[in-house]
Amino acid sequence: MERQYFTLIKNKLMAQFSTPDYCLCSQDHFVMSYHYQSKKLSRICKIPPNNPSFLGKIKDKIRRGSLARLLSNSLGLGHVVQLTSGTIIIIYDKIYRYGLEDNTGVAQDVFRLKEENIYSPLRNGIAIHPLTNTAYFGEYINGVKKAVRIIRISDDGKKINVCYTFPLGEIKHVHGIFWDKYRHRLWITTGDNDNESHFYYTNDEFNTVHKYKGGDQSWRAVSLVITENHLVWGMDAGKDAPSDAINHIYRLDLTTGERQQVATIGNPAYHMVQTESGAMVMGVTFEPGRKQATREEACIYYSETGKHWQKLLTLPYQAQNLTGRSQYAYVFPPSGVIPDNELLFTPINIEYYDAKAMLIKLPNNLS
Repeated sequence: MERQYFTLIKNKLMAQFSTPDYCLCSQDHFVMSYHYQSKKLSRICKIPPNNPSFLGKIKDKIRRGSLARLLSNSLGLGHVVQLTSGTIIIIYDKIYRYGLEDNTGVAQDVFRLKEENIYSPLRNGIAIHPLTNTAYFGEYINGVKKAVRIIRISDDGKKINVCYTFPLGEIKHVHGIFWDKYRHRLWITTGDNDNESHFYYTNDEFNTVHKYKGGDQSWRAVSLVITENHLVWGMDAGKDAPSDAINHIYRLDLTTGERQQVATIGNPAYHMVQTESGAMVMGVTFEPGRKQATREEACIYYSETGKHWQKLLTLPYQAQNLTGRSQYAYVFPPSGVIPDNELLFTPINIEYYDAKAMLIKLPNNLS
């Protein structure tokens, strides 16, 4: 790992959602904003205590204290995104919102997932529809077989409803939903078996859903990057995949339907994000127990167009064996759009830098 290429920002800080100017991050139950130009981190809000009684508030204050957070192994909030209006949506045990009109520093509880038996999304799997100020996510379900639902968050984060349901047995879970600004379309990626791994799309915000392509592990994708003429993704064939499922990066031409295998990455790709100018960053995850002999490391790859890729950073695997979180060597970039010159990300289960937010320079800023 090249030390001169990155800067340590803060321990247990999770990069969540980025704009070209700032990145929303989380630590414990707090949402913060990291401003790229000033390099300053400021607190925006926190989620309220589960128990609103006086005693519950006292306990929450102790748990949110600096010493308790220092001793905790929790990675905190699961999902933080921002609507076009500026309203912040938080998905954790519940769905919370914090609007521009709020000045309390405490997000509002608007929906209880457990009471409605709704499963949370996979990280970075929430789409923001900028034309309707709406967010969408699909349920990420493991261990049970059930129909999988798409959830709509509308009315500036105040209304939540099920807007589409995949029939029982069609898919195992939704990996992510992604906004296509060129076709005004939402794309959906699913998994995990061959018959469950497809790309779908909707042109009318889930009034109708179309199955596009899929049917084998090469279409098993967590994230999807969308350009004017192409879809780009890395395969997510993990430890449950057949031994001959080698992970590649693919680039599909939407005008001709031609698909090219453009790189081999070995380990499964998880999350991708684009820069303001359209360059692509991909996090590659090491899953212990894979049937293939892949390198024990998480990596970050970079491409300007999705056709030619270079490895920017290698992070050697080191299991932390902490309860309540993944045991994989994992790179968490933010969703949204990052600036052209740098990426804020958080890795886990790696040597030296576990759960530490790091800022890495991108190739056009390495000179």
